[in-house]
Amino acid sequence: MRLFAYLFLVLYLAVQGGSHFIDNTDMTGPRASAHLALATWAFALLVAALVFMTHERAGRPAKTQAWQAARVAWVTFSLLFIFVCAFAAFQRNQETVGYESMIEGGRFIWSMAAAGILLFVARSPSRAAAAAPVVAPANAIGKYEIRRLLGKGAMGAVHEGWDPLINRRVAIKTILLADDDGGGSSASGSLGTAARFRREAQAAGRLLHPNVVGIFDYVEEGGSAYLVMEFVDGQTLSGWLAQNARPPLPDVLRVMGDILSALDYCHANGVIHRDIKPSNIMLTREGRAKIADFGIARVDNSALTQTGMVTGTAAYMSPEQFSGGPIDARSDIYACGVMLYSMLTGKRPYAGSGLTEIMFKVMTTEAPAPSAVAGVPPAFDAVIKQAMAKQPEDRFQSAGAFAAALRAIEIPPDDATTVLSRVSQPASLT
Repeated sequence: MRLFAYLFLVLYLAVQGGSHFIDNTDMTGPRASAHLALATWAFALLVAALVFMTHERAGRPAKTQAWQAARVAWVTFSLLFIFVCAFAAFQRNQETVGYESMIEGGRFIWSMAAAGILLFVARSPSRAAAAAPVVAPANAIGKYEIRRLLGKGAMGAVHEGWDPLINRRVAIKTILLADDDGGGSSASGSLGTAARFRREAQAAGRLLHPNVVGIFDYVEEGGSAYLVMEFVDGQTLSGWLAQNARPPLPDVLRVMGDILSALDYCHANGVIHRDIKPSNIMLTREGRAKIADFGIARVDNSALTQTGMVTGTAAYMSPEQFSGGPIDARSDIYACGVMLYSMLTGKRPYAGSGLTEIMFKVMTTEAPAPSAVAGVPPAFDAVIKQAMAKQPEDRFQSAGAFAAALRAIEIPPDDATTVLSRVSQPASLT
């Protein structure tokens, strides 16, 4: 439809232009007609510029500010050129024939204008609908509407948002980009805020798994960055454990099964989380676990995760993380062992008043067996001991192997109740 309309209008322009140009030449001579021809070509350029800047390119922002300025200059120059050429043509008409000859020149210009206007608006309904820009509300980040603040932290804020194009709830993390980030690490060896933010987008953005919080979009704009992700209607595992210090064994195994399934997928796709802990695990209202916050994850062989860099949260860090040694998937398995120990006993395996004390215990001592601490079925002792082995080669070599060992444990009938229905209040994803 649109193509036929364009072809018809091009033919109309050719016929009208030829007719009026011949008539005007007969009346005023070739000199005035030449001026009029230049004005016509300038008008054609103007129409092309306007078509390009509106419905033909709607929804596609200019690649650079220089390109945007060039397009504005294109339109401005075309308008000036039309005025100058048309004035010269009319002036020549007056000198040669008189004012009555300007009527024919005027008809020529208005004929071109009418065709140009029709060319400008001729498009199919489907194209017009697709070209309609999305008008963002005042309270918005990019195209995403902002519903409410979910929480604030040292790195930034998290909002509940709405994607109007897909009609779905989203969570939006926002931070200010520090001038000294540089996309790398600080002098102390820790990742900068902006670098961690980009890392989370890169790491989680490549993952698509029901037990991983999905990443939908990442944008840096105006000194800020925002990460648009799946909205999890629930709370963190740490918040839920605060209400249920020692949850029933079926709940523990269900949560750990979800986490280990997600980690097995992450590791297979070249992503090592490196900061597995309850505050980075989300629980949905249905009690399903989802891994979040890939801010210090290792993606394949990224330069941001060189040997010697100490990263993680002390209570869940493996011996090789404390020593700055090579880190692989088995460090995540160690952290899962610590988390499982805490859920089974209500206590952390290595407690301490500071980083140095915790590091000393992790590096040199064995944690008490869970069955000795809280009456946990003895079958868990061997599984946790292997998951938290000092040497990576002594641990489970994959998250899938860890999960298989847990599935092999038989739960006593007295422990076969669940309380995951208590998961209720939404929580921030910071």
